Amino acid sequence: MGKRKVVSIKKRFRPQSSLAFFLLLLIVVYIVVLAWGYFAKEHISIYEVNTTDISDDAPLYGFVMRAEEIVNSEESAYINYYLSEGSRIGKGDVAYTEDTSGEVSKMLEQIRSKKDNSENISKMREVIASFYSSFHNANYSEVTKLHYDAENVLMDLNQGNLYSDLKKAMASSGKADSFTKVTAKKSGIIAYSMDGYETTKEEDITKKLFDQYGSVARKQMQKEGSVAAGSPVYKLVTSNDWSIVVKLDDSYYQELKDKTSVRVTITKDDISFNAQVKLWDKDGTHFATLSTSRYMERYINDRFLQIEFNLKSASGLKIPNSSVLKKNYYLVPKKYAVNGDDGIGVTRKTSDPNNKAGHEFVSLKSSLLVGDNYYVGKNTLSDGDILITKFGDSEQYRVHETGELSGVYYVNQGYCQFRPIEVLYKNKEYSIVSDHTVNGLSAYDHIVVDPTYLNDDDFIE
Repeated sequence: MGKRKVVSIKKRFRPQSSLAFFLLLLIVVYIVVLAWGYFAKEHISIYEVNTTDISDDAPLYGFVMRAEEIVNSEESAYINYYLSEGSRIGKGDVAYTEDTSGEVSKMLEQIRSKKDNSENISKMREVIASFYSSFHNANYSEVTKLHYDAENVLMDLNQGNLYSDLKKAMASSGKADSFTKVTAKKSGIIAYSMDGYETTKEEDITKKLFDQYGSVARKQMQKEGSVAAGSPVYKLVTSNDWSIVVKLDDSYYQELKDKTSVRVTITKDDISFNAQVKLWDKDGTHFATLSTSRYMERYINDRFLQIEFNLKSASGLKIPNSSVLKKNYYLVPKKYAVNGDDGIGVTRKTSDPNNKAGHEFVSLKSSLLVGDNYYVGKNTLSDGDILITKFGDSEQYRVHETGELSGVYYVNQGYCQFRPIEVLYKNKEYSIVSDHTVNGLSAYDHIVVDPTYLNDDDFIE
């Protein structure tokens, strides 16, 4: 067999492949240059101003004290109630009746069954809605509170006219003398549950008492059946004045020590009111007693309430703290301002090389009027400039006094304009500023988040 002939095949150069590679390389370089320019460029973040509230108050648990008295039954009997919880009762008014046979109780059930209870269904819905809005997992006191509040509603079936209806029914049956009416010895507000803290006074309070929050057991006094003589049958709150005692840390103590009143918010339903403040110490612990005469009936069955002070809160325009900058200005009394062709300005004295005196108008269109002074930029006037009033040279002002303003760069028009701000409250991240500042901010304005490297009139790309 003969040897095979080896043939060498040379590839021909294809200029199209080199051109494609070159174009691809150009595209990659272009993208890299664009990316480098993008990441190397200082980017300006913009923030939209919005109206909001800020509150940094930590919630506190307060112990509630009222003028409470427990009223006991006068004899062993069936107790029949005629007033719904929270009703006001006058001295000498019928609080309840006693009957030893139970006949009155049966007749009352018949009367109740004929009454329309749609109003009480509405009340029950309110009780359940309140429970759902304030419920926290594993909070036993809230569950038991729902139970007792619901029970009170069920036993309040149209009791407004119940006593008069009973008297008519008993008279028609010839049994008008088969029950005894018991009247109130004092005027006040009726309640039908007790928790054992009714007689607690300020001097009885210790820091350990606050460990009972969430575990206070309420006992329902308004119930069916016979009770023994001397058993508690209702509670009477004899004054609208009530107090909440809170335990304070050093921070709150310092905030409150010079105050005689404070704004208090009940967190479970967002009710706020002003309360008188009294600070006191016991066993090395700070306490505050907050006294008021408002909303006592609303919280008549609450022994502990979660509250907030409105000390570290404000409403207004929310802005980042990083947006705030300070600028120095020359102060010019506004009486030196005059109207010119370019708007408001001042008249400045000048002199030519031959020391011939003259005057020139300087526009203040970029200046800020705050109170009785114009805050004028240092690129508009110079230290030592002499200004005159519209009445001539008789009264002059030499520019020298300076003032500082806090503000932000407003960029709605695409360039930086300084707008003054009045800070109402600030925390670590945000400030709440007034929306009534002259030449200040409004909701939905756009401002620069970090103005460190910007100046007035810089354009925002």
